[in-house]
Amino acid sequence: MKKTKNLVILALMALFTIGLTSCPDPKEEPLNSYKKVTADIFQKNIEASTKNGSPQIIDYRPYEEYAAGHIKYAINIPVTNSNAEETIKAELRTYNFDHNRNIYVYGSQKTNNTLGFYLAGIVSGEGWGMSKTFDLLGGIEAWIHAGYEIVKEE
Repeated sequence: MKKTKNLVILALMALFTIGLTSCPDPKEEPLNSYKKVTADIFQKNIEASTKNGSPQIIDYRPYEEYAAGHIKYAINIPVTNSNAEETIKAELRTYNFDHNRNIYVYGSQKTNNTLGFYLAGIVSGEGWGMSKTFDLLGGIEAWIHAGYEIVKEE
């Protein structure tokens, strides 16, 4: 009986130890995660970011759509499903985005919002992490529908 009790205690201690070592550190966050946010939250975060200079915003739609109307400060990095990862990684280096500041990604419901989820994951994985990477749910259409300003290229 005493042997069985000791084995049960030993087994419980082993399970407890394994459980503690397999739990992620709450301070660490997965680098391919990001926040999917509404237009209102997206806008409030962009507005807060302007206090530290121009916000870092990526519009991944084709140039023609970007030129017809985009969020102020957005940089156009047009991507497709076939070139998304290589293009976004190269452009992040080209524009020298700051890893200490938030980064915002949006596209269009027309251009494939799934691509936006993929791009936001790539951006997050390049060093921003979940707390600094934001993807606009509903794309530019949600932004316009919420009544926020867009600017056009001349």
